[in-house]
Amino acid sequence: MESLRASRKLPLTGERITIAAADPLNLTGIITPGDRVRAVTSSRVAYCDGVPLATMEGDYLRPLADFEMERRGDVAMALAGRRVPAVVSGFIGRR
Repeated sequence: MESLRASRKLPLTGERITIAAADPLNLTGIITPGDRVRAVTSSRVAYCDGVPLATMEGDYLRPLADFEMERRGDVAMALAGRRVPAVVSGFIGRR
C-alpha cells in the first residue's frame, strides 16, 4: 500500500498500459470516476498515467475519457492488439 501511495507523488510520464478487464487491478469505476468496466476475460482497459482512457468490450471500443486525436490510433491498437484505424468509439471488427 505504501508503494501505491508513493506513486501518486511521481511526475507524470505518459506511460500507457493495457490490462485485461478481469484483472484484479481493474478498478475503473470503483476508485476512478466514470462507468464501471465489467470483469470479462475478453475485455481490455487502456490507462495512461493511471487514468482509464478506453475499453475494448468484445469488438466495441468505448472511450472512458477525452484524449488527444493523435493518441486515438495508439490506444485502439493497444486494446485490439493489432493496427486499427484511429476510431473514437464503435465496432472495430476482427479479422
